[in-house]
Amino acid sequence: MIASFHALTFVSNTKFATFLTKRVQDHRHFESQSFLQTNRLDQIDTDQYNVLFYELTNLADPMQIVHLTELAKKLKLVIIAQSGHFASFAFEVGAVDFLILDSTASRIDKCFDKLIHLCPIASAAERQYPQSTQAEKPSSHIVVKDVGKVRLIDINDIIWINGAGNYVELHFTQGNTPVLHRETMKNIEQQLEPEGFVRIHRSTLVRKQAICELMPTDSGDYKVRLKNDMCLNLSRRYKGCLESIISPLQ
Repeated sequence: MIASFHALTFVSNTKFATFLTKRVQDHRHFESQSFLQTNRLDQIDTDQYNVLFYELTNLADPMQIVHLTELAKKLKLVIIAQSGHFASFAFEVGAVDFLILDSTASRIDKCFDKLIHLCPIASAAERQYPQSTQAEKPSSHIVVKDVGKVRLIDINDIIWINGAGNYVELHFTQGNTPVLHRETMKNIEQQLEPEGFVRIHRSTLVRKQAICELMPTDSGDYKVRLKNDMCLNLSRRYKGCLESIISPLQ
């Protein structure tokens, strides 16, 4: 398999840098990887490197924001930080993923999966890789009781959900009429979180893979646009979910 990524790492935390370097060097899609403890963003050769792992330690430097924003246009940027509070910054500069310094090997591998997904050449190569073939996850259902009948709703068909008192409305990929289901938002969130859904508002759950765009508003909230052009509100109360949204499916 021909490697698709040549990565550069700007990470000052030695322990995590060593851990990340080992994961990168062992991965089949990375040709090589450089481990640096400097942060000269203005000198990165984007013709040579197409992935940058960058540890964010200071938000006070305006030139850092400028350089990262420009680099994100030319290569795949992964922001690394001490805590999830920096996730919104990662989104704003155009990073494709966000990691915290105690990320596990499994979490890093999911970051690699996202890089592969965003690269057509790597994606095509991965599909041909013999060990990458896995049995599809069995479909799961939500049982919706209606007058005189019971409906089995395939969770894979649901893209977002909004609360309506003791009920929730299930909205579907093809834009079919929403289905009313007697369940609380809390319970449906617990049920669907393992399926890749995230809470973006007190009354809204959305499938992460259905999101195609996040747009900040003047009020500090966000607009979430889905692949079917539906726009939903992401409230400031749930701003912490940005890390989950821009990260691979958990």
